[in-house]
Amino acid sequence: MLREIEQMKEASRSSVSPLEFIILIIDGFLVLFIAVATLSAASRLSDAAIERQLKIQTNIADVMSDEINHAFQAMDLVLIGITDHLKAREVNDQVSLIAETTSQSAFETLRARMSGLAFLDALTITDETGRVLASTRRWPAPEAYFGDRPYFKAMQSMIGPPTYLSQPIIGRIAGRPNLVLSHRMTSDDGHFLGVVNAASDQGYFANRLARVDVGKGSLIAFILEDGTVLAQSPALVLDKASEANPPRHDAGALLALPAAGGLVPADILGDTERYAAIRRLPSYPAAIVISVAARTVNEEIRRTIFPLAIASLLVCAGILLVTGLWIRQLRRDRKQSALQYRQARTDVLTGLANRLYFVEWLEALDRTGSVSPYALYFADLDYFKTINDTLGHDVGDKLLAAVAERLVEHLGPTDRIARLGGDEFAIICMGVMDEINALRIAEIIVSAIRKPFQIEGHQLNISTSIGISLCPRDGHDLVTLLKCADLALFKAKADGRGLTRVFSEELASAMETRRELQADLEEAWKLGQFYLAYQPIYEAAGRRLAGFEALLRWKHPTRGMVPPDVFIPVAEETGLINRLGAWVLERACAEAMTWPAPLFVSINLSPVQFRAGAIEAQVHRALRLSGLPNERLELEITESTLLQKEGGVQAALGNLRASRINIALDDFGTGYSSLRYLIDFQIDRIKVDRYFVEGVADKSSSQAIIQAILALASTLGLQCTAEGIETEEQAEILGNGGCSHLQGYLLGRPVTPEQAQTLALATERRVEAG
Repeated sequence: MLREIEQMKEASRSSVSPLEFIILIIDGFLVLFIAVATLSAASRLSDAAIERQLKIQTNIADVMSDEINHAFQAMDLVLIGITDHLKAREVNDQVSLIAETTSQSAFETLRARMSGLAFLDALTITDETGRVLASTRRWPAPEAYFGDRPYFKAMQSMIGPPTYLSQPIIGRIAGRPNLVLSHRMTSDDGHFLGVVNAASDQGYFANRLARVDVGKGSLIAFILEDGTVLAQSPALVLDKASEANPPRHDAGALLALPAAGGLVPADILGDTERYAAIRRLPSYPAAIVISVAARTVNEEIRRTIFPLAIASLLVCAGILLVTGLWIRQLRRDRKQSALQYRQARTDVLTGLANRLYFVEWLEALDRTGSVSPYALYFADLDYFKTINDTLGHDVGDKLLAAVAERLVEHLGPTDRIARLGGDEFAIICMGVMDEINALRIAEIIVSAIRKPFQIEGHQLNISTSIGISLCPRDGHDLVTLLKCADLALFKAKADGRGLTRVFSEELASAMETRRELQADLEEAWKLGQFYLAYQPIYEAAGRRLAGFEALLRWKHPTRGMVPPDVFIPVAEETGLINRLGAWVLERACAEAMTWPAPLFVSINLSPVQFRAGAIEAQVHRALRLSGLPNERLELEITESTLLQKEGGVQAALGNLRASRINIALDDFGTGYSSLRYLIDFQIDRIKVDRYFVEGVADKSSSQAIIQAILALASTLGLQCTAEGIETEEQAEILGNGGCSHLQGYLLGRPVTPEQAQTLALATERRVEAG
């Protein structure tokens, strides 16, 4: 190291300043960097435009696939309901089938099953030969024969699932293009009895697709998994000729697209390249394809990149001009002492390079544009402050010098070592190409430091935490490599010290977010920045106040209002949620005691609170301290809580219910196993997710799902709360449909505890006066 400093000192005496060359090199690299950055930015802008377009398409595909899937699920439920009805009527042969389906009352019953499903065009029942026995189009049923239909043959073969989604066909009764969902009917002994069909108007789905606009030259298609087009926008005409040979797209190429979508060549979706996204229907062998012509996206990219190129040229010209003036000024003032130069770059305590020289090393590597890989190590002595505080700074300084000597002994002659300050050292090891070699060298460092040090009669045992970044894998520029190594060192310390961590993108993202938000959360807890708001819950019948849902809020001095979905996961990850949850229980129960009976308070519980194993004790402590009757407390849980295998969730919920505490299942309808949990965990109330409430007035799929949920709640004797009520129409539909309670901005926004108490007392006075 000292030899390098002497060489730099000699260079400083030459007639030409090395700094001038450095500036010129930096200038050239800066211009090159700007050019590369411009190209990179242009590439990123291009990628971003494509990604943005594909994200729009995938989002639309998600929504459309869910909507159409719900429509077919609703039709499927109708078909299952008909077959179950016939089984209940003990239909086991053709005679009983004809008797049960051909009467006028059967016709009226069949038509009633279509009520509220706008996408359902007709229901038809055929016998084992394909002869039509009943149709909702008219009574008595028209003379028609479906035995030659592919869907009928698939059902008749008794092979495959009991449900079949057909290709587009021309209806033989109404003469319109239809999509047919068929369900097989069998006798108790498994013999084929016939088929019940749900025909939906192809035009309905074509109109739904036509409402989507993702750009000029868009093509939206609803296809079977073999590529057959069920519906499309721009619309395709279905006639007798195309019924026999329906239009198809290359399903193999489309289904091979990644989840985020991608570019498909010409002749896959028409005669031009397209950016396309595809989503399979969760329950049926079909998919939604959202695409837009590639030229549309390319036009947008060109408009975005042109100003960037002009700006880059102007910046490069400005850099060259400023650099020329700067070098001219430097040549007038150049004078520097060799001794000052050495002192400025040497750590006096250890004789190693200091932070300045270490940075110059990295800058030199950056300037030369070396492609040789290297590893950057940040090593921090664990608990060095304890030695300084207990044995004194003299012992601490000698320990640092001894550590420096040991590093020089154990590392190679080409490795560069620097003391950055305090007990932190930095090391550059050239030629390290991967994590395996980097960790091998780190183990040499750890082992060397782990050996005891004899300092002034004291045997000192210390360890070191190490963070590593790799060039070029983690970056080429100085700032990036330093930041990466520092983040890796932070991770090593956070994981327990005496450890080595190598930088990764996942580590950087997680550590930055976690470190900042965790620090703010801990400070918020200490400073009491959390508070509760209460949103009223009303009875659907009479709109009388029934209770409030307690909502945790955090107002940070600089962040402002931090959404719960941002800070709650971090609080769960760090364990702060256990303290927060206990505080919420006690505060909410205490404030609920200021409300007149029988108003209840509903409190959300995190799955993490169950893992801690103290949730029952926290709940009973809150009730005991507040005096709130158990039946006035409702605990809201999510399906993710029920999915936990640890923490004794079922036992805890059972004990809480045994104490007359009500249990509500939040966001009902969005999970995959909710129905079973209603029985296994003895839920008292289900809360309908706002996603379905938003569409209850204008989405037939949402209406069908809401009706099913309310019917299920009624059958199981559960109360049902609809969240997110924002319009009177939503409230009336849900109230008339059997929903017991309503909650949303229409009825009341979250309020302060004082406002909640005022509202509760006003409700009591109205009841007494009424």
